[in-house]
Amino acid sequence: MTISEWQLSLSGEAADNRLRLKCNELRHMRLYACRMQTLQQQIAALQVIVHQQHVSAKRQRLLNIALLSVLIAGGFIAAVRPVGDATFDTITCKSWKVVDADAKTRIVAYTKADGSATVGWLDQDGKLRINAGTFVDGEAALTFADKNEKKRITAVIDGEGSGTMAWADKRGDVRIGAGIDANGNVLLPTYDFIPLKKP
Repeated sequence: MTISEWQLSLSGEAADNRLRLKCNELRHMRLYACRMQTLQQQIAALQVIVHQQHVSAKRQRLLNIALLSVLIAGGFIAAVRPVGDATFDTITCKSWKVVDADAKTRIVAYTKADGSATVGWLDQDGKLRINAGTFVDGEAALTFADKNEKKRITAVIDGEGSGTMAWADKRGDVRIGAGIDANGNVLLPTYDFIPLKKP
């Protein structure tokens, strides 16, 4: 091998070495670029996760505030609302009702546009048993009914000052009446006995 051939072969080996080095450098750069891209993707993914957690934390704060508001409102209502018996100086309304422990209406009171006012008491079956009222013609009346809602005792004072009471049998037929008129005349009629049919 001559010197020039040897130099050529050296320069060829050096070139091969340089080429190998270059290839290795390129490979490392590609890996680095690849890693950089992966790293950038990971950073982007982490930024998305951080943002979602930030939004989730905001939602959680809002839910906590809403829950706290409900608890405060409930506590306020419980503190303001009377427990058990309540006392009022004045109640103003056009009608009202009282219910029992089973939520059945037992007492009703109302006024009408014509000026009459009525209070009624109902039994546990919802039947009107006692009724009291005042009316526009000056009359005031009180009626007691049996469990079948038949009027059995009625007391009436009319607008002119006459007062009467009547007692009826279980069919609702008046049997005894008593009263006094505006002039002071006393009335005490009785009615013939009518035998009741047996059920």
